Amino acid sequence: MRQTTLDQVTTDALEQRLIELESFVSRIRSEQISLLREADRRQTPLADGCRSLQEWVAGRLDVGPETASVLVSAGRVLDDQIDLETALESGEASFDRILATANLVAAGATPDRVDLAAGLDIPGIRRLASMHRRVTKRDERSVFADRFVSLQPTLDRSSFRLWGQLPGADGQLVEQALVARGDLLPELPDGGRNPVGQRNADALVSIAQDSLTGTSGEETIGSGSVLSVFTDGTLAAPTDGEVGSVTSGGVRVGVATIEEIFCGGSVEHTAIVDGRPLAVGRSTRQIQPRLRRFVLFRDGGCCADGCTSRYRLQPHHRVPWSEGGQTDPDNLVTLCWPIFCKAEVEPRRRRGFHHHVVVHQMGYGIRPSSPPGRLRFNPPGHDPP
Repeated sequence: MRQTTLDQVTTDALEQRLIELESFVSRIRSEQISLLREADRRQTPLADGCRSLQEWVAGRLDVGPETASVLVSAGRVLDDQIDLETALESGEASFDRILATANLVAAGATPDRVDLAAGLDIPGIRRLASMHRRVTKRDERSVFADRFVSLQPTLDRSSFRLWGQLPGADGQLVEQALVARGDLLPELPDGGRNPVGQRNADALVSIAQDSLTGTSGEETIGSGSVLSVFTDGTLAAPTDGEVGSVTSGGVRVGVATIEEIFCGGSVEHTAIVDGRPLAVGRSTRQIQPRLRRFVLFRDGGCCADGCTSRYRLQPHHRVPWSEGGQTDPDNLVTLCWPIFCKAEVEPRRRRGFHHHVVVHQMGYGIRPSSPPGRLRFNPPGHDPP
């Protein structure tokens, strides 16, 4: 159909044409599979210097390795399933459905189970096939031996990339833990929610923080969980703190992170000028432990409007230090760190995240006209009264 005529096509006709094209794709795939079998019989990949049929397919057809793997697998699994291959050749069913059903048969499913698959969607057929696959103790030991989690910092160590592989049960456990924590994050001040991937990231950081400091947020003596940050004053001064600050592990941090660091109770910050550390005096923005305890006692919980969290509470500069705000009780308010304390009487109540996520990570600012105990927030770039 040409673009100029699409506006005149009914929705039913459009749907029917899409189905016809999918049937055409099935017939084309059937022909491809037959040709690939013949190429494999002739050992064409070996003659061309390829290690496998999959490698040859990826190179000659200019497709990704995942597509090459599917085509080669389809050719092998359909080799002795004449009825399914005939259905594919005729375009009777989609390539994905035929392949999923073929895998179900190859897994040892009984005829009645295969008939049941006709009433399932493709993910349902795949789940049914997975239930029939044999998992030996040797398979389980192999999967367990291949487990890993890797963390790779970027070249400037301003962020980390995480990836890995876990045994199925362990992976599900981790997934459930992240989803459970992430689901307890409240809505943003504008009523929206962060994407699932971002909620998972916040949940992971929260769980890691709990393992170092406990759910109270208080530093454990001798735990080694104090974060040390060093700032080169010569570099930081002309750039308003955008250059010159790193953690003891070499992770580069910027202004937003520095602002959060000075609100924390388990962070050690050292300013360096001309190679010599400066003593931290009363005028520093860092909140000293005694003042921190007073502010938390005074406020009795998170000061964000409507938030009742008492989880990992931290003092925050209402007017940022970088904008002239002072480190004194009148300019300090209590905000909560992400998630909730699992010992709460109402474990499903959405709790906290105003300090770490809303303010320092997403850049919301405290609305100046907010009452001390009912703070509201302005989105980044907005400054209503």
